[in-house]
Amino acid sequence: MTTILKTEALGDIRGKSDGIVSQFLGIQYATLKNRLADAELIEQRHGGILDATRDGPTALSPPIGCQLELSHVQQSLPSKDLPQSDVNCLNLNIAVPSNATPSSNLPVLFFIHGGGLFIGANSWPQNDLGRLVNLSVERNVPVVMVAINDVLTISSYRLGAPGFLTSEELRNAGFKANNGLRDQRVALQWVHRHIRDFGGNPDNITAAGMSAGGASVTYHLHSKEPLFKRAISMSGTSLLSKAMTYEEHEKNYNDAMAALGLSNSSPAERVKAILEMPANELISRLPPSISPSPAVDSDIVIPGVTYAEVGNSESTHLPGKTWCSDLLIGDAEVDASIFEFLAPQMRVNSAKKFISAVRKVLESYPDEARRILDEYNITEETPDDEAIYSVLNFITDIIFHAPALTFALGWKGNAYVYHFNEGNPWDGPWKNRANHILDVAYLFQNFREYLSPEQTRVCTSFAEDFFKFCHGVPAWPAITPGDLSAGFSARVYGPSHQGEITRVTTKAFGEESRRRSVLFECASKISLDRLANVVAIFKSG
Repeated sequence: MTTILKTEALGDIRGKSDGIVSQFLGIQYATLKNRLADAELIEQRHGGILDATRDGPTALSPPIGCQLELSHVQQSLPSKDLPQSDVNCLNLNIAVPSNATPSSNLPVLFFIHGGGLFIGANSWPQNDLGRLVNLSVERNVPVVMVAINDVLTISSYRLGAPGFLTSEELRNAGFKANNGLRDQRVALQWVHRHIRDFGGNPDNITAAGMSAGGASVTYHLHSKEPLFKRAISMSGTSLLSKAMTYEEHEKNYNDAMAALGLSNSSPAERVKAILEMPANELISRLPPSISPSPAVDSDIVIPGVTYAEVGNSESTHLPGKTWCSDLLIGDAEVDASIFEFLAPQMRVNSAKKFISAVRKVLESYPDEARRILDEYNITEETPDDEAIYSVLNFITDIIFHAPALTFALGWKGNAYVYHFNEGNPWDGPWKNRANHILDVAYLFQNFREYLSPEQTRVCTSFAEDFFKFCHGVPAWPAITPGDLSAGFSARVYGPSHQGEITRVTTKAFGEESRRRSVLFECASKISLDRLANVVAIFKSG
């Protein structure tokens, strides 16, 4: 059935309701003059009833994106039409308990989906908010949930070229860097301004994201403006999705112009082509090598954000450490599965490429290089089909696990760590392993009919702990800043096929957490920033 919400500045809004949860879909939070323009916040709306019973357009992105993500989850969901738009894609979906009123003052969970900054949408079936909010009502920890749509890959912000392509000539033409992150910030401003009408408390917002969405959340900690009270980063930080300098983006831009056949065009002709080229052509002609990456612009993204800086609890380099009180951050056991999934060719000569990368980066540290190769069980003779899994373990450790612990150790407020170890329940290469994206699939509850009772217990416990965090009543202790020994605590989820549902461990490494310690042990001599260079060299090899 439908329901009508009366608001102060947006007029009447028609949503859909099942009597427990009301959903308002495709609500536009900003307008765009063109696909590269600044997002302009919608402060008021006039006219008749706004129909919010259907999803809004998604951002421009490869049309196979939804099925691509589901294929890595290893379980499909019923498909739906997903129209795209370059200028009408800045919309958000809101789900609330049906009995919520402007005086309810419920915590707000603002979710930014992942997708590598090139795919994703709030309207994908796996991102439907209804079941998650329904569960929050059942467990008596109700929340208002908001999911934004990415203007080029994920929930309501621009992705790919419209979201992250930048160059000197684009900036000279008046188009700023980091459109995708700017869109997210405008969406947060919209929530601050309007969410009370939906029953939410604008002073109690938790910003959450998965993968590139988690990285986005940590990028918003670069802001001097307080944007949210709490943060959740799931398998992604700014140390994973590292921002590129303007010089690096210039090469990216030149490669894009070559791919679009614009190398010999004038700056004005190039800008015009990017603005007016048919959307499907813009998407299809840009190869994956052209990275949709944030840019260090000293505005949205500040310079100097390293493992060492993030992990220093005395540092105020990240402004968000002073205004965001609580952090919930975690990883999945094999997060790096997504790298091999998107680039299966990386397994070819994987042992030799990895050994070469380790030796090159650690040329001055031969003992540590040998130790790392021994710990990850890689030799020149290791077959590719074995070596790739060892390499993925290393990548998981250095760009998912290490950043999660680093952010937690350097947090000024309360930091809570979790590890998602629940095995993938479905047939495929990652069956019984906690691969990337599986955690958010469990969180949103949209695969519950495909789960066993034990798997469902993990699924609901995971979500309930997120609700409690949003309410300021976390389910396990915060860690002691700077302490991985006596002051450590982490929540572990699964694996249910081995009889584990949830537990709290006080050991950062070992059997209980299923996390390796070798990189942190080497970090007394070799910085984590240096060790992370192994991944870049391996991938380019």
